[in-house]
Amino acid sequence: MDSGGVDTVRGIFMVEPLFGMYRGDDYTLRVVITDNDDVPVDITGWSFSSSMKLSVFMEDSEAPVSVDVPAVSGVEAEAGVVYVTYPSDQTKDLIPTQHVVDLQRVYNGKTVTVFSGIVNVLGDVTRRTR
Repeated sequence: MDSGGVDTVRGIFMVEPLFGMYRGDDYTLRVVITDNDDVPVDITGWSFSSSMKLSVFMEDSEAPVSVDVPAVSGVEAEAGVVYVTYPSDQTKDLIPTQHVVDLQRVYNGKTVTVFSGIVNVLGDVTRRTR
């Protein structure tokens, strides 16, 4: 879980937890998008959306965590890399349990799910406000 604050995810759907995080933390997930031969895909111009909630049956409007990544560009986008940051102001009230999470890309008016799976949310100890 702790690789300098950034974990890498590859894949479409995983039943095992994709990653773990502490409630109330700013958490950045590094996602590498590859083709079927595991070759990075140039994702320049793609935008992304991600939601985290207790159940796939919850409405998106009820998702405690919902982030958008504007169209990506640069060397990392050319290498298939996008960073998704879940900010502490959205993660601070998560219940410490498993949540479902996904990442969808939007490009040329089409939405495609990049991955969907489970995240383990761990309870935090320190809850000071700054």
